[in-house]
Amino acid sequence: MRVNRTLSLASSFVFAATAMFAITTSAYGDASHPTRVTQALFALLFVQAAVFRRLWLSRELKLNLAFVGYELLSLAWTDYLKTATTTLPAILNSTLVLILFSGLGAFHNLRALLAGLLAGFMAAAALYTLTSGYPLTYPDGFSYNTVASMYLSGLFLTLIWGAYTARSILPLGMSVVLMALIAATTSIKTNLGIAIGVCGAGVLYFRLSIREVVKSLLILGVIGGALAYAIISNPDLTERMENGFARVSTGVGVLTSRESDTGSIGLETRQGWKREGLKGWAANPVFGNGVESFRAEFGITSHSTPIDLLYNSGLIGFSLFYSILGSLAWRLLRASERTLRPLRARITIFLIAYSFISASGIVYYDQFLYVFVGLTSGLLMRGELGAQRMPEAVTPPADRGLARAAGAQAS
Repeated sequence: MRVNRTLSLASSFVFAATAMFAITTSAYGDASHPTRVTQALFALLFVQAAVFRRLWLSRELKLNLAFVGYELLSLAWTDYLKTATTTLPAILNSTLVLILFSGLGAFHNLRALLAGLLAGFMAAAALYTLTSGYPLTYPDGFSYNTVASMYLSGLFLTLIWGAYTARSILPLGMSVVLMALIAATTSIKTNLGIAIGVCGAGVLYFRLSIREVVKSLLILGVIGGALAYAIISNPDLTERMENGFARVSTGVGVLTSRESDTGSIGLETRQGWKREGLKGWAANPVFGNGVESFRAEFGITSHSTPIDLLYNSGLIGFSLFYSILGSLAWRLLRASERTLRPLRARITIFLIAYSFISASGIVYYDQFLYVFVGLTSGLLMRGELGAQRMPEAVTPPADRGLARAAGAQAS
């Protein structure tokens, strides 16, 4: 029995690490071949289905499938079919990621799962540093929002892993490094999203946040001091960090602008996209104008998920997508197990952050968002049911004992 359990834990670790490595490397790899990612995701789903022989259809997954189904249906009235079909592979991959991570969160041993996910991410992030030179150098064609989203996902995995293992020093140190890497990308929406998420969770979980800050203050001071010394001793890295923090500190005005190799896109341009988007939405408010109609019409996205969805998919598509995030918020509100509060506080940070980021970026086919949604829904489901009795339909035999103790692990 001990050998079987060890093999089960090892297989969960390896499977989770492989899944996260594949998704993370695809973010900074060759995006012109999305079918390679699709093939990898289908292979992982096949293995998972062969092992567990069941699929957990979470509420979030059902809403996502409805959203994707509506996107496919809207091809019937899309005038720019060629442009629309270029986006469908990314939407399909995001759905496969959600299916995969919903199963990961529902079925696998939690400690092995989270350790494997974090190991897979760290391996992919290390490979990115070796191949690109970031953060010591900015690679050609550096996509700062994509890279920031990658590190944001790593930050989420780090904090959740720390919550379940009751560790403090290592997760805190890794979190500080990841936040510094996000700041160095100069992605304003991601940096401000984290800041707003931390502040929002701090207000909602005030007493818990105070205890966590007091408990971690000395550790954060030592780690922050060491990291500051490492940055100051490298002039190039210091310049990048100063640039990143300067862009964030300029506030809402700078939030609506971004730099690129061809110049800058500022507040006036983005307001113009907003006006055009709302005008186009008013022409067909319920059904929208079809997949990627805004991009086809203006040669670029609106840089805002709400505007893009309203213009392209109308109220139906807009409601279906944001219902996914609303469903997670409802799970957090409904969660009553007190031992889950540290986990819920961490999840709240990223739910607020992703909601904020969506206002000035396109996230409805961001694979890292669906990693967050799938894993979070599974963790909350297992944590809440752990205090009761995990249903046979969603609990593998080897993991039922762990499921009952999930709430205690979260503390």
